[in-house]
Amino acid sequence: MKIAIGADHGGFILKQKLIKFLESRGYLVADMGTHSEDSCDYPLVAAKVARAVAGKEFDKGVLICKSGIGMSMAANKIKGIRAALCRDTIDAKTSRQHNNANVLCLSANRTHFLAARNILNTWLKTEFEAGRHKRRTDQMERLS
Repeated sequence: MKIAIGADHGGFILKQKLIKFLESRGYLVADMGTHSEDSCDYPLVAAKVARAVAGKEFDKGVLICKSGIGMSMAANKIKGIRAALCRDTIDAKTSRQHNNANVLCLSANRTHFLAARNILNTWLKTEFEAGRHKRRTDQMERLS
């Protein structure tokens, strides 16, 4: 599985740790920025990851900022993206089972590495249930 990952300056450290975790599990990971703790604009990073996922260059995306809110809002502006801010493994599981989320957003300020690792692992391992949920994700895709 190919994963695009990005963060702003507030999520940089957590991103670096999650990249190591993902690579240790055999995932192919592309670091889409930022590459330091210097201040940057999160919408640009979110758009880069979201466009790569929407364009099918990557199977899934991960975005991290201090709250996770800005990244999720920016990513969801890109057609074909269903970005979900997840604060625990229940959110992660539901976002995949019911919403077929293709971008996971995390809060660096509210999620320690071990929790983030568990959320990410759960999110990646959980399959979309389809059925009645497919009808709803199709409805989301038609919204403009």
